[in-house]
Amino acid sequence: MTTIEYTKYAVSLYDGPDANSIAGLIGTHLGENLEAAPSRIELVHKLARPVAIVSADTDSACTIVCGDDEAVVYNGLVGQPDVVLIVTDKHLDLIAQLPGKVGPLGAVGLVTCRGVRLLAAILTRRLVVKGLFAHAATVLHTIALLSASPT
Repeated sequence: MTTIEYTKYAVSLYDGPDANSIAGLIGTHLGENLEAAPSRIELVHKLARPVAIVSADTDSACTIVCGDDEAVVYNGLVGQPDVVLIVTDKHLDLIAQLPGKVGPLGAVGLVTCRGVRLLAAILTRRLVVKGLFAHAATVLHTIALLSASPT
């Protein structure tokens, strides 16, 4: 297991150098965002259940499991995630470019032009979010954690 110590909250790739492309991307991006904005650690603590991200482009998946001291990114689907995001590279880029402001529920960047495009993709099922209605706060927290870090 490869651990990337960015802040007081570590992000680990469970499969280390053998991590698939989506796990490596999400693990690195999450770690960089937590380093740039340590206040987001509070959001990580709110993710009590696993969140999975499936890449429709590469047919690979990863699962983010957040603990008290670190987040571990696994290859594939691990456990029974409450939220599963089925995304394309275009959607991941869109999420990563959302403004990094975080409000009480999650990404405030959803009210921007890019955020509206992301919401439109969700509503038209181009970006599939399983667990959206049952776990809306978890979805918002995940998007906020993966959005651009404030500068």
